[in-house]
Amino acid sequence: MTYVETPPPASVLLGVEIPPSGGDTYFADQCAAYDALPQALRERVDHIAIKHDAAHNSVGELRRGYKPFDQAIDAPGAIHPAVLTHEETGRKALYLGRREWAFVAGQTPSASEELLDGLWQYAALPNYTWRQQWQPHDLIIWDNRRVLHRRDDFDANARRLMKRCQVLARQDSA
Repeated sequence: MTYVETPPPASVLLGVEIPPSGGDTYFADQCAAYDALPQALRERVDHIAIKHDAAHNSVGELRRGYKPFDQAIDAPGAIHPAVLTHEETGRKALYLGRREWAFVAGQTPSASEELLDGLWQYAALPNYTWRQQWQPHDLIIWDNRRVLHRRDDFDANARRLMKRCQVLARQDSA
């Protein structure tokens, strides 16, 4: 949910009904991804922001109320720093969201694509990725500020029922 101004810092997912195969979830450590960046790329990414597309859902379909567009620069959505410093740990992490329709603010479309392609080479390195092979009643809690996640495909005729909860961001009182 990086496409909203205040994304949830954590998520909870409960596996209720699990298909016989597929549907696994992978979590990629973005602190490790940031640490793996070559120094020149790390210095470059420390000072950029990324616009995160709000018009498309997680399977790439246009959300109701949004109009189609041809260029990522035209995508509506929130802009966040490409690198976050984790509030509790102080560690830096890449903050990329979904790749499709993302755009590096202030760049030309081609420069944005080139930079994002370079970052995504490090975002899901196998050594820093963990796979959850779901069993009924498994419960996973993850920190959205430091991990990316994705789900494997599964048979469209199989049933997969998951219950998700988003943890709200803390609102500082004025």
